Amino acid sequence: MDRTQTFIKDCLFTKCLEDPEKPFNENRFQDTLLLLPTDGGLTSRLQRQQRKSKLNLDNLQKVSQLESADKQLEKRDYQRINKNSKIALREYINNCKKNTKKCLKLAYENKITDKEDLLHYIEEKHPTIYESLPQYVDFVPMYKELWINYIKELLNITKNLKTFNGSLALLKLSMADYNGALLRVTKSKNKTLIGLQGIVIWDSQKFFIMIVKGNIIDEIKCIPKKGTVFQFEIPISDDDDSALRYSILGDRFKYRSVDRAGRKFKSRRCDDMLYYIQN
Repeated sequence: MDRTQTFIKDCLFTKCLEDPEKPFNENRFQDTLLLLPTDGGLTSRLQRQQRKSKLNLDNLQKVSQLESADKQLEKRDYQRINKNSKIALREYINNCKKNTKKCLKLAYENKITDKEDLLHYIEEKHPTIYESLPQYVDFVPMYKELWINYIKELLNITKNLKTFNGSLALLKLSMADYNGALLRVTKSKNKTLIGLQGIVIWDSQKFFIMIVKGNIIDEIKCIPKKGTVFQFEIPISDDDDSALRYSILGDRFKYRSVDRAGRKFKSRRCDDMLYYIQN
């Protein structure tokens, strides 16, 4: 493009100017075309992306609407799952109680007094009932392999009890999870509950739902926390029978395990629990 364009002088300047050579003499005109290298449109693309990424009121409203919709969806899913789990637990407990009553009735009708004989009879004659029966043996690993290791790690229990902090342990026990613990009822307003011992399968707000080992058949029982004292032991080592023993006042434990984990227990009047120390 360095060739002189004669038609500019001959066709344009001769018609517009009296002296066609004047722009050339004053260096006001260059008869060459200068070309600069380009970036292939990269700059324009970046500018468009920057304009799109600019936050404005409309974009913020759209983002907030999307986030609120996602949160509502998660909340609905959580409520649905939580509701389904409660329904499944209720159905499981009701089915276990119903089948336990059937087994006791069969044991009475057939005059069976031995637990193994009854289970063998139900397995042969009533397999559907046998499959839905709660077995205490199935929940023993939940206590021995899970809960004991969990509570020892939580309280930092070692064989040397000289470094054990008792007051800190009480605080941690008030916020601990008792699903899988082996509890025994020592005192209760309901005298028929005294002496019951079982593994907790669910720590609800007002009940300890436990699997109890029976003489004839294992049962699931809902032990109310109100008016009941529970006792449990934490074995120190497997070599001997030494253990730490604690008691739970059910009236002060009427909270879900999830709520109790973040709750700080305060000192309060306990005159409403005089029956615990009365004979």
